[in-house]
Amino acid sequence: MGLTLLLVAAGAVLVALAAYAAWLWWRVASQKRERDTHNAGVLAETEADLATSLAIIADSLLTRELNLSEGAIRLKVLLDHWYSPASGQSDYPAIYRLFLLTSTMPRGEQRDTYPTREIRRLDREREMLEVSARDDILREAAALQERFGVPDGRAGLAQVRPAGSA
Repeated sequence: MGLTLLLVAAGAVLVALAAYAAWLWWRVASQKRERDTHNAGVLAETEADLATSLAIIADSLLTRELNLSEGAIRLKVLLDHWYSPASGQSDYPAIYRLFLLTSTMPRGEQRDTYPTREIRRLDREREMLEVSARDDILREAAALQERFGVPDGRAGLAQVRPAGSA
């Protein structure tokens, strides 16, 4: 009788441990599904935000609301988030090239620390780089706009201010 009782108690402990292990497995699997669903939603939201930003900047270049070097800097950063870093370079080489050529030039508050003569020289250099890259940059901006669309409320602006106008 004592051995039987001991075997029954051991069996009950095993069943309880198996049930607890199954419950823990179910919790882990549920949390993984919830995490994967959440991550997919965050990724989709991030990609949508990136696509919108790419569309807005491409449109701003095409409507001349943004100068080419500033647009190239902003687009390069966004493209590096859309693709793996620098892999967008093969699809948008002019944007990456202008970024590389102008990225060392001072911007914002850093610009205020430079002598006026140096700023004028750098501005002339930047403008010459923009002129030589203009057609390629605008072609790539149009390709981005074709890929990511025209931002809400901006349809027709490129026709009002065509890319060739100043």
